[in-house]
Amino acid sequence: MAPYLVLAAAVAVFGYLICERHPSKRNDLIFLSVVSIVLIAMSTIRASSVGVDYEPYLAYFKQVYEGGLGFVFSGANQYRIEIGYSLLNYVISLFGGTQIVFALGIAVVCIGLTAVFLYRYSPSVWVSMFVFISFGFFGYTLCTIRHQIAICIFMFALPHLQNKKFFPYLLIVLLSATFHKSMLVLILVYFLAQLPLNKVTLGVYCGGTLLFVMFSEPIMTFITKYIYQSYQVDSYYMQGRDFQTGLIPIVLFLVVFLLKKQLLARNPRNLPLINLCFYSALLFFMTYKHFVFQRFALILLPVAMLLLPEIMRCMAISEEDRLELELAQKAVKSSAGDKKRALQKYGEVKARLHDRQAMYHATIGFILFGGFTYFLFLLVANRLLLVPYVTI
Repeated sequence: MAPYLVLAAAVAVFGYLICERHPSKRNDLIFLSVVSIVLIAMSTIRASSVGVDYEPYLAYFKQVYEGGLGFVFSGANQYRIEIGYSLLNYVISLFGGTQIVFALGIAVVCIGLTAVFLYRYSPSVWVSMFVFISFGFFGYTLCTIRHQIAICIFMFALPHLQNKKFFPYLLIVLLSATFHKSMLVLILVYFLAQLPLNKVTLGVYCGGTLLFVMFSEPIMTFITKYIYQSYQVDSYYMQGRDFQTGLIPIVLFLVVFLLKKQLLARNPRNLPLINLCFYSALLFFMTYKHFVFQRFALILLPVAMLLLPEIMRCMAISEEDRLELELAQKAVKSSAGDKKRALQKYGEVKARLHDRQAMYHATIGFILFGGFTYFLFLLVANRLLLVPYVTI
């Protein structure tokens, strides 16, 4: 697991040095470009044994390469309904039918989409990219390929969700569903995510979740008669996960909820993101009963790439604070007025901002510690068979 840990540590250090200490859009671009190249290279040169689902996807790619468009639109194509993924495989196959070509094509799509999204919308690209790696999203691009491509596409719907623009949101969701049909549930999520998160909605969500968990077997038995028929009650997907699986996502929501007032004060449009984080936490709670809900939870968990930097920015010294300090400093230098009172005021403002700066750095430390803790759990559990990382 050393390559993954070194990768996460290097991204954190490099991001802090170039983006945090010397913030600029230019440095953000440099950081994202360098990290993206590293991630794409790491994905491309890995052996086919890295990733539990990778070899079946590679076998499918070879079918597309050999069969061409005729195979893509034939009944033999197992992903004909998810035509976006089929067509992507076809486009990649035009450059060759080898494992390297396939891995490179998928990596460029997943990492490229993520980098573009973070550059455009993240409050802190280096923290977001660290979360992308440490929360396992990069690992999912090596394994659950269809699902992760769909999620990378869906991320571009989040700004439309925040701005209450349903039709652009719907179009992006429908596009993501051509890679993984489970994304269609996000149409309903649009309307739920606009609701305020208060005592009433919290009670309804938590009560409904508990009721569902209590009666999940008969409910899932009924549902799987018609859809998701491979998820029968006695199947692997219906087994429960251990406590650690949902710990960090649930703790993440608790932190977000405690800081809800600050997040909404910074940007009222953060409400839908807070709601998605809550839904993800509830789904991870349901994962303790049935593993299958983790797949839906992982669709929403990537909002952490936006919410954690938002929390960090909430703790940062604002421009108003800097202006107040500057004015207090000018008052001290000025000969007019009460010099002693001006010095006292300046000292109070400076001490307050010093404490705020310390809290800001503590927040960064909390994010890095939480990220590494979660990443270490994912690597040790190794459910996706990403460890050991070996090359071709």
